[in-house]
Amino acid sequence: MTRPLSVKAARAVIDAAELVKAPDWSDTRQWHVVSGGRLLVVVSPSYGGTSRTGRNGWQWRLADAAPAKRQPEPTREKAAAAGLAAWMRRATRKDNP
Repeated sequence: MTRPLSVKAARAVIDAAELVKAPDWSDTRQWHVVSGGRLLVVVSPSYGGTSRTGRNGWQWRLADAAPAKRQPEPTREKAAAAGLAAWMRRATRKDNP
């Protein structure tokens, strides 16, 4: 079990985070949210919509977790923000796995 971060320390990690193209972006179209060289969140296009391309938004997942079914976000920035909020909840949780 890892030690939980303080809210202040977690906020500092989030404040330093950047949304960047994944190294395999040309194949996956994924984006990474990284802070201090650490991968926090993976953002990827969500498919299954009725648009011409079939896309219906953006999905996020924590970097060390399996993808979960959740409502797609309209933009990759909003998906990144939702992922960072989940990361902060997990990083500051007392029973942090």
